[in-house]
Amino acid sequence: MNNQDVRVIKTNNLIRTAFLALLAEKGFHAMTVQDILDRAQINRSTFYKHFSNKNEVAKVLVEELMALVKERLKQRFSIPTKEFIDSNRPLFEQYHQLIYLIGQIETPKIHLYNDIHKIVKEKYIEHLNTENVPAEEDLDFQGHLFATITLGMMRYIIEKGEMPQGDALIHNVNVVFDQFVIRTE
Repeated sequence: MNNQDVRVIKTNNLIRTAFLALLAEKGFHAMTVQDILDRAQINRSTFYKHFSNKNEVAKVLVEELMALVKERLKQRFSIPTKEFIDSNRPLFEQYHQLIYLIGQIETPKIHLYNDIHKIVKEKYIEHLNTENVPAEEDLDFQGHLFATITLGMMRYIIEKGEMPQGDALIHNVNVVFDQFVIRTE
């Protein structure tokens, strides 16, 4: 790596760090490029060499998080649920604050939670299509439910800032599903 690369990486890190600090303090819509420049202590031309605007900074962060989600989802249906939950604990510790902050941004083009919902639904349907499910199964509806429940749990855990143990999470989901079952008696 040459000195140019090191400077580019340092500047990118300065911009991202400033962006996230301002996101926590002011929120996305109140933040300006000038705020980022001031916080990162860089000039305008340096910023624009890296990003076209604050939306692009957010989009890059969303894309990085989505790549991580997609990578983790590859395992979701190939290992037991408890093992999947426990294997994600270190990632939760590392990324929960970033997900929390980026998840608060809602624009027509930046919507982390909607993107996660879509990919979880797709992966669920993709998995069931390999399982030879009967044709009458409504995979679109099931996928939507699975993604909604998964995202709801994820958002709750992210906002609470604490990931429960795998056994406790599974127990709580089972209790809720037991109450959700439609009784015909």
